[in-house]
Order: sequence, then C-alpha cells, then structure tokens
Amino acid sequence: MSLSSSKAERLAKRLADHGRHLFVYHQIWTNQVVYSLERSMNNNQVLKQLTFAGKKTLPSALRKDMWRPLFTATFPSPSQGLAAFRKLRELRMLHEHNWEHPDPNARKLPVKKERGRLIMDQKANSIADLAWVLRGQEELGVKMAEKHEANQHRIREELLALSKEAEEGGVQLLEQTLADQQATIDSMKQMQQQGGPDAPSRKQIGEAILASKQMRLRLEKMRAASQAIEDAKNKAQTQYESDDARGRAPDAISLVIEPPRIFSHPPPELSPKSKKSKSSEQVPLYTTEGVIIRWTNPLDAEFAAEWPAAVQHEFAGLARHTAAPIDQEPAFSVEDMIQRNISHKYTAMRDARQGQVEEIGEGVEEIDAADYEQLTEKSADGLGPARQ
Repeated sequence: MSLSSSKAERLAKRLADHGRHLFVYHQIWTNQVVYSLERSMNNNQVLKQLTFAGKKTLPSALRKDMWRPLFTATFPSPSQGLAAFRKLRELRMLHEHNWEHPDPNARKLPVKKERGRLIMDQKANSIADLAWVLRGQEELGVKMAEKHEANQHRIREELLALSKEAEEGGVQLLEQTLADQQATIDSMKQMQQQGGPDAPSRKQIGEAILASKQMRLRLEKMRAASQAIEDAKNKAQTQYESDDARGRAPDAISLVIEPPRIFSHPPPELSPKSKKSKSSEQVPLYTTEGVIIRWTNPLDAEFAAEWPAAVQHEFAGLARHTAAPIDQEPAFSVEDMIQRNISHKYTAMRDARQGQVEEIGEGVEEIDAADYEQLTEKSADGLGPARQ
C-alpha cells in the first residue's frame, strides 16, 4: 500500500511540475539543439525536432554519446515554461527555414555542405532566443500586472459606490425597477404574439431583456457589496476586541475588504458579455522572478547580448549524456559524477558478493568492474544482483 501511494505521489508531483523545467541538449559536432520537457532525451521526440538540412544530416536513431546538456531552465509556473518551450521551438524553426547569408557581400550562396552546417548550428541562436523570450515574458508580465492592478482598483471603487448606494435605499428601489422592467418585457412578448402594427420587434424585446439582466447584475453586486462591507466591519471589530483584551488596541481600525467574486466573474446568465470572453484569471502573470538557468558551461550565457536582471544563472555541475537532477547539488568533481552514475544493480551485485565472501570465507574472490568487463567483454552497468 505504501509503495503504490509513493508512486502515486511521485506521479502527481511530476504532472504538477510538467512544463516547469526545460531541458536543452546540443550535438557536440554539429551544434544542433533540441528542447525537452523531460530530463532524459526520447528518441522519437528528438528525431521529430531535427530539420533536414541536406544529405546525412538526419540520423536514423539517437546516439546519446553525441549529445550533451546545454542548460536547464526552471520557471516559476508550468504555464510560463510551456509558453517558453513553444516559443523557442518556433524561433528555432524560423532560424532553420528563414536564415540570412553569413556574408552579405558574397555573390554566391554557400555550397550544400556548408549550407547544411550553417543551418544545423543553432547553439548560439537558442541561447539568444531564450534571453529574448524571457525579456518578452517580463514585459508582458509588467503589462498584465498593471492591467490587473487597474482592474482591482476599478472593482474597489465600484464596490464602495454600490455599498453607499445600498445604504441609501438603493436595493429596494432597484428591486422595484426590476419588477417594472420584467412586467414591461412580459407585456411586449404578449403584444408580439397578438401581432399588429404596434407590436414590438424581436430586437426591442432583446434590448429590454438585456437591460433587465444588467439591472439584476447590479442588484446582485449591490447586495454582495453590502455583505462584504458588513463582514469586513465584523472581522475588524472582532480583531480590535481581541487586541484590546491583550492590551494592544490600535488607535484606528482598518477594514480589509475582500471583493466578491461576482465583481470579477459575473455569472453567465447575468453577464452581458459573450461566453467566449476570457477572464482575467485565465491569463497567467509572467515574471522573471524565480527563473533559474543552470548552465553546463556558464560561459555559454555570453551568446546572449542581454539577460533580464531578475534571472539567476547557476552552474549545473558535471554531467554526461543526461542533465543533472534539479533536486540535487551539482557535481563539481569527476568522482562525484561517477558515483552518481553508478548503476544501482551493480551496487547491489557488489553488496551481494561481499556478503558471500563474509559467509564462505576466502573461497570467493571478488573482482571489480574493470576486471569483469575485461573477462566477459560486457558492461558491468547492466548486471543484476548475484544469485545465491
């Protein structure tokens, strides 16, 4: 039961973080670049990203020994990471299909091999593209934050105005007006059914129904505003009495008003807008605060002319064919990297052999990985535990 629950927890965490980490690999000979949302490269996904740039430019299968991690980017939210992933792939495709001549003064295009090499070399472009995407997300985040703040200010002003109107008897007046409007709509519908030259058109009835919806929405907002003000007053009074009992009563009482949801997300049956309109909460607020880029070679960051100031650059540590884990400290030595890459099966095999030596005595001779590979001509990484 515990094993299945732990697997479910790991799967849930993996799905929740899907898109938050972006892993980028490059080919050590051609500088081709692929983007991945998983830490390990997948053969089919990698081959789909590679563009045909001439004869023998597309491998038939992935060779992991020819690829190295370039960098790992961590974003504050999965939605921001997925947006950057999509934009980077679009920019990479644009570089590969709409490239400029390396020498503007040359009269002839490069030969096929040289042209293929230029198209495949996307390492510097990918790093510059990442910096450009982050700057764009930062600018978009600032604009959306300003828009969100202006919207919140408008909601607060509307809430206070409706609350004041409700105190002056606006609820009863609006209820009476709404009842009269509904009676008018019923009368117009009856006149339309009877027909005649004075019968209202469908457009007039629709406008009357729309006005009725707006009145109902205003009435619901007025009631919600009054309730929100009342709840804020009660909460502030309770807090004041609690502080007064402790001898820390403040000089003034501050009201913290939580705007009701109806102000930002009116119900569809009362909203005059189209159902297809997107709400403000569906638009993510992008930011470069919390963006971390872990470089295999920190000098590669210089391929970009400018980075946003809030972006953090770190050393990813030594790695071979797979990017370093996000939740572990970077490996700064070769011994540490080798120790992390040792197969668990091989470790279990060595422990089992050690147990046999202790039980039997000196009759069993233990060999290391190098001797095993020399004798059997097989890799020691794929060995399982020794059988008794």
